[in-house]
Amino acid sequence: MSEASRDEPAAEALDAWVRGDDALRARAHVLAAKLGRDEEGIYRTLRNFQRSASERLRLGLRHGRLHPDHR
Repeated sequence: MSEASRDEPAAEALDAWVRGDDALRARAHVLAAKLGRDEEGIYRTLRNFQRSASERLRLGLRHGRLHPDHR
């Protein structure tokens, strides 16, 4: 198996992620212009909507006061 053929699925996955992220950023831009809000904040909110509730909770606890590094 050549090096290029091993990297092809990873490259395709990365391209798909970039296309999806670009679409999400475009949607955030449209919403920000329409609502008069912060584009980056809307983008982060849209990204969080893609996560499961348990993943959002895990990330929130990791960044919140309950994280061992913040005690």
